[in-house]
Amino acid sequence: MRKLTGVALVLALAGCGSALEEAHKAVSAQLENPGSAKYTNVHSTPNGNICGQVKGKDASGNYGGYQSYAAIKTENGYQAVIDRDGRNVVVRAACGAPVAAPEDAAATAEQAAHGWDVVIADNNRGAVTDMMSRLVEHGFMGSVVTRDGKPRIFLGPFDSREEAVATRDKLMASQGIESGVEPHPAP
Repeated sequence: MRKLTGVALVLALAGCGSALEEAHKAVSAQLENPGSAKYTNVHSTPNGNICGQVKGKDASGNYGGYQSYAAIKTENGYQAVIDRDGRNVVVRAACGAPVAAPEDAAATAEQAAHGWDVVIADNNRGAVTDMMSRLVEHGFMGSVVTRDGKPRIFLGPFDSREEAVATRDKLMASQGIESGVEPHPAP
């Protein structure tokens, strides 16, 4: 019985590896230098998509920043989408991240009076203390707030949405940490 269980486990892992390799092959093909791809925060979704962040070398041989990607499972393998500007709704939807609803201008103006926060995405792996240490080590000062019974990490508040977006982009490019921008809660 143990041998049978061991064989089943090896076969299951072999199947996962080939799916991951197939997904990463589709993602790498979209990079300028496919052989230089480096992946981080890789995970699969319940419907079989493979998500994470990727970076690769440009024509000069220099690595760019991390970008989120989704390798969407299809009948013929995987179709890769790279989120080049941090706003691709296809990647966010395929990977289970919340997609922002159309904004109400009056509510946004009222919330913006209190500033903006960068919020570390819920799908980041690791303990909160490990993430906070990683942030501080790389020059990002955050705070932990418990909301709905779960700890969340916030950077900010920032005076403008543009400043918060720039910090979010820097966080992704330098560390591959998925994050979002939200209005700062009223005091």
